[in-house]
Amino acid sequence: MGMPTKRGGEHVHDALVEAGVDLLVGLPGTQTLPLDRTVVERGTLRYVMARQETAIPHIAWGYTEAGGGMAATAVVPGPGDTNAMHGLKNALDDSVPMIHVAAEVNPADRGKRPIHEIERDTVDTAVKDNVFVDRGRAVRSTVDRAVATAQTPPKGPVRVGVPKNVLAAEVEAVAASVEPQRVRHDTDDAYDRAAAAVATAERPVVYVGGGARRAADGRAAVQALVDAIEAPVLTSYKGKGVFPEDRPEWVGTTGGHLPTGGRRVLAAADVVIAVGTAFDGVSTDHWALPMGETMIHVDVDERSFDAAYEADIAIPDDAAHAAYELVARLEGASGWDGARIGEAVRAEYRDALATAGLLEAGAPATTPAVLDAVRDAVPPEGVVVTDVGGFRLWAFQTFPAFGPERYVTAGSWAGMGVGLPAAIGASIANPETPVVCLTGDGGLLMCIEELHTAAEEGVDLTVVVFDNADYGTISKSPEIEDYGGGRQFAWASPDFPAIADGFGCRGELVETPDAVEAAVAASIDRAGVDLLDVPIDRTEPSVADAGSYESTVDL
Repeated sequence: MGMPTKRGGEHVHDALVEAGVDLLVGLPGTQTLPLDRTVVERGTLRYVMARQETAIPHIAWGYTEAGGGMAATAVVPGPGDTNAMHGLKNALDDSVPMIHVAAEVNPADRGKRPIHEIERDTVDTAVKDNVFVDRGRAVRSTVDRAVATAQTPPKGPVRVGVPKNVLAAEVEAVAASVEPQRVRHDTDDAYDRAAAAVATAERPVVYVGGGARRAADGRAAVQALVDAIEAPVLTSYKGKGVFPEDRPEWVGTTGGHLPTGGRRVLAAADVVIAVGTAFDGVSTDHWALPMGETMIHVDVDERSFDAAYEADIAIPDDAAHAAYELVARLEGASGWDGARIGEAVRAEYRDALATAGLLEAGAPATTPAVLDAVRDAVPPEGVVVTDVGGFRLWAFQTFPAFGPERYVTAGSWAGMGVGLPAAIGASIANPETPVVCLTGDGGLLMCIEELHTAAEEGVDLTVVVFDNADYGTISKSPEIEDYGGGRQFAWASPDFPAIADGFGCRGELVETPDAVEAAVAASIDRAGVDLLDVPIDRTEPSVADAGSYESTVDL
């Protein structure tokens, strides 16, 4: 007797469930129906139906980033794949594992221009791997291998292309037991040299990247390292939140917007311990930030070594393991008072903002004042998800984050339109925890249809819109002067509260920081989706300009 048969879509479903996936995000199409129907009928996986394919991987990414585990996505061929590429590339750059099931045209129809036909390698640059199932017998084992690949560091999304005829056909397919790969390097000598460099350092700095976010126990390991050497701490975009930013050692988030005091700390360092980072362009001000006299670079991906900054000591290892290993080899603490330095740099920056009138309570509100108000209203355990825009650059410096799964933001891909769908995913992952989405008006207009998804899914979510009726990052960039200056790319914003109401949410215009704090607190206390439209002072300086001042902190 042969093995029992079942539809290819059922094999895909079972592989995902056995891998621990409990969320599939999709948008049903003719080609994906055999899988869509299986997911809905079985009820084991939660099925979230987005309104546009671009949002599909963003929802899955937000779910994983906020602690929900690995998610899966499903799209039709052609438009489904190409629309999803934005979110897939974001997940790839952020090392977020994901299984992207893409229906394909039937192999016999290739080259005849069937609906949605696309070349199979189109998505290659947006995923960690791109695998195909042309025969039904291979469908289950292919998904099993894809799961292991997605979860092998550096993690990332894997596309599994499955033709509709395979998803719909009754096939025999056996499972495969495949474990994520774990590579161990001979790093003993590198650790000895690193420990010796740190032990003799007078001005060490810890630089925290996204690898510490990915590592199991990364948060505790980083804190142990900081405690051992009493160093000031800076983070990359993806490292933000790994080190609790209510601790005095925190200096700031790196990038072109890093305040002058933070740049001075990096320049003064005799040793920088960079834990889990690839030194991407956005976090390093296009590689212009100093990285001390001696740089110890720890990363799980050897390809990052010497690509942006030359490492004096390169350690290919998991970020948490590396931090603990250094602590075990160190004796005594450094002579640099990281807490004093962090507090002084932060206080100097806040004084500069206050002097510039950027923390005042009136209307029109400034971005830093609104961020302060939101931070005061959201409890420390709350999850904050950001879109991409000028408000996000302000948030890197003025909005403290208290945990890696409590602050969700994109890394080097930095594409707009991610905030709202990612916040939906974060809310699904944390149904009992307040979730707040910070977005600009420009970013929201790229994904505003997902307000309907949020309402239909019944999530509890607060959306704060920093509404300056402008692509403010562009209008305030130095390059704009070459084109005549001014707000050339501005607009009259739509009535966001009315749109929210139309989608089944609750919309409100909120004009002062005090009113924002009250409105966010009220939203957190009630069920449903609230959109708070906050007009922002169009004349406020850019975060880079506000952070450029003469620093006098004694280092």
